[in-house]
Amino acid sequence: MLVKKEIRKYKALLNKILSILSYLLEYKISYLKFISDILGNKSLSKHTEIEYDLVFVIFGFAKNWILEAICKEIATYFPGKYHFHYSENNIPPAKAYFIAHYSFLPACLKQNSHMWGSKILVWYTHPRNDLSISNEELIYVLNKTTKVICTCSKFVQLLIDQGLKSERVTYILGAADPNIFQSHQRHHGAVGFCTAFYYRKEPERIFNIIKMMPHRKFILLGKGWEKYEKFPEMRSLPNFDYVEAPYSDYPKYYALMDVFVSPAKLEGGPIPLVESMMCNVVPVASNTGFSSDLIVHGENGFIFDIDNSIEDICNLIDQSFAIKTDIRKTVKNLSWQNFSLQVQQLL
Repeated sequence: MLVKKEIRKYKALLNKILSILSYLLEYKISYLKFISDILGNKSLSKHTEIEYDLVFVIFGFAKNWILEAICKEIATYFPGKYHFHYSENNIPPAKAYFIAHYSFLPACLKQNSHMWGSKILVWYTHPRNDLSISNEELIYVLNKTTKVICTCSKFVQLLIDQGLKSERVTYILGAADPNIFQSHQRHHGAVGFCTAFYYRKEPERIFNIIKMMPHRKFILLGKGWEKYEKFPEMRSLPNFDYVEAPYSDYPKYYALMDVFVSPAKLEGGPIPLVESMMCNVVPVASNTGFSSDLIVHGENGFIFDIDNSIEDICNLIDQSFAIKTDIRKTVKNLSWQNFSLQVQQLL
């Protein structure tokens, strides 16, 4: 029995070594092709083909999603010539690349050898365990970039602990447009949520908060919630309104809120947290994503541990109505223009 256990252990170790050698070979082949082009005097011809200062790489399935929206915000304030590319294939030569999600990077480098000679910025949203690459491969390839940009400070340390070189990583907090998301006076308004339906967003927790606080009015701004099995029961609650609206209408719904709740156990942001705070809404947020970068507990909102009870969260929501702070002032610097400028500085 012991012998079989040892054999299984060594087989697992061997498989891991073979896996590492396999992905290393793929990257080495791509990199050697890049070197071969230079040594073959192809570098000059390649340089003349460069049409763009910056190429945003967004895989097709992420089109019309928040990743593309963030890239468009960067592009709005970018002074050079840029291009949006929606595939890992045939990425055009450019001085620099912005990879909209870190999971896109391995395929980009394996299939586009010319990228090795350019600056590469990679957007790191949050850790995931459903990717098709190992964590070892991910850290290897992230170490080949110019800079990995995390959505919050806590993910910087996470990646360093996993082996990413500290000089390769930084963070830039999410943003909102201060001209669109205007401040309003809080006065017995609603408690708000803003999220599309995903189980990662803790729909059960949202449902239970609404049920436990019949004395408060709730607004859920989002889409896709008909997929939630308890949505009919949620929608029947007398203190609850569900709104599906175009993004341009979001400010008028934030204006109906006094308190904004972000209850997920894993976030990169979320961006609605910035938007609502810019509208002078008091945040009550789980300690994930950039909540701790934005919120000073008890001063401009409240932070709760991701495993806190529903009762604890409800108590914080009630306490939030007593906060008098001008919340907008605490996030006024988080404009998309400043966000874009910070990205440009890395280039």
